[in-house]
Amino acid sequence: MQVRSSVKYSPIHGLGCFADEDIKEGQVVWEFDSRLDLVIETEDLPSFPPAVIEFLKMYCYGQEEGGKKVMILCGDHARHMNHTTTPNLLEAAGPNGKNIAARDIKKGEELTCDYTAFDLDVKDKLR
Repeated sequence: MQVRSSVKYSPIHGLGCFADEDIKEGQVVWEFDSRLDLVIETEDLPSFPPAVIEFLKMYCYGQEEGGKKVMILCGDHARHMNHTTTPNLLEAAGPNGKNIAARDIKKGEELTCDYTAFDLDVKDKLR
């Protein structure tokens, strides 16, 4: 996360990621950082215990890298961002994942994204 945030109860679903500061339109809110975020090979999934697989399916998002599917696990509060069709964060174009504020966001507001814009596993998650 590039901004201060916290995890709280979400009226959208379970837990959500909330802004702990005002955020300006166009500001970078989250960006993939290999020092914190993990790329997990999908082919490695069966090697994990069932409880870990369930966790990864809940909190990872699917991407394509080098012609194969991988799972990305955010190492910060971003893993709790919930989906909406009217998100306050947008996916920035480019090779590295990046969320930018679609509009001004007030402190205390839930940070939301549109899973259909980046997650290969969106159909399973939004059932």
